[in-house]
Amino acid sequence: MDRRIIKTRKEIINAFMKLLKKKGFEKITIQDIADEADINRGTVYLHFEDKYAIMDYCIDSYVGKLLENCAPGEEIVLKKEAFNAIFNYLGENLDIYKLLLENDKNNSFNQKLKATVESQTEMAVGHMVKSDGASAEIYTQFLVAGFLGVIDWWIRNYPACTAEEATDILFSMVTHITAIE
Repeated sequence: MDRRIIKTRKEIINAFMKLLKKKGFEKITIQDIADEADINRGTVYLHFEDKYAIMDYCIDSYVGKLLENCAPGEEIVLKKEAFNAIFNYLGENLDIYKLLLENDKNNSFNQKLKATVESQTEMAVGHMVKSDGASAEIYTQFLVAGFLGVIDWWIRNYPACTAEEATDILFSMVTHITAIE
């Protein structure tokens, strides 16, 4: 992709995130984004159909970054280090993820995060549970729902506990439930 396109898209995203923090999603207009990015309104439309497309792009991007930083191509297993990496990454980028959660009116962020976590968890459960079918699916759904609930709670209530405390508690529960080591 042309560097000018990448640069303009980055400016649009930065402006959008800044406005998201200031005004909230519902009050943002394309003109606001163009003004904040110091570009023409038509330029915004060359890159994105509307503000919903910008939000979807941000969600896809930040869910991807979370996965990239927390599961960098290694074998997918439920390890304490993986949980700790997730909480540390979220803590370092708390403002962004909190903004996405708070402005997720159509539940898109939660759905994409769920799909990503679910696919990773399915692989990890495949290493733990010897049978396929309902047993593996129940493990997967239980772990995904619990993990996403804890992530949501942790982001919204930060600093109720540190990344290390959240990791220890969550991993202790997962270890107990799944009898993994």
